[in-house]
Amino acid sequence: MIVKVARLGTAVQEIALEADKNVGDALMAAGLEIDNEELRINSRSASESDSLNDGDIVTLVPKVKGGQRIVKIARLGTAVQEVAVSEDATVQDVLTAAGMVIENEDVRIDGDSADLTDEIGDGELVTIVPKVKGGK
Repeated sequence: MIVKVARLGTAVQEIALEADKNVGDALMAAGLEIDNEELRINSRSASESDSLNDGDIVTLVPKVKGGQRIVKIARLGTAVQEVAVSEDATVQDVLTAAGMVIENEDVRIDGDSADLTDEIGDGELVTIVPKVKGGK
């Protein structure tokens, strides 16, 4: 089975596990340890002993924060990656989590122009595209 694992604010890792594995197994495979964080499976509270199903998303979330969003991000012409961010995340938070910097480029959310301060929704796609030069 394939599950996704992430610490909030970092890139999402896809992990292949044998059937009947649990959250602890997924964290170990991803090289992550719990550090004063809560565990979530598909945005629900979880423990290391909880069983996993194919397609589950395991997230380490700081105890002081709310929930999470999984967002896709790509620079035009590159692979799409997924990042886990807080529920109140902005486009800038997504860029930071993905380790990306805007360099004379525009940002779009699901194809529409966006600003770095715009809030991002769960499952949305942030795309970084070259600035289009005007003309007649």
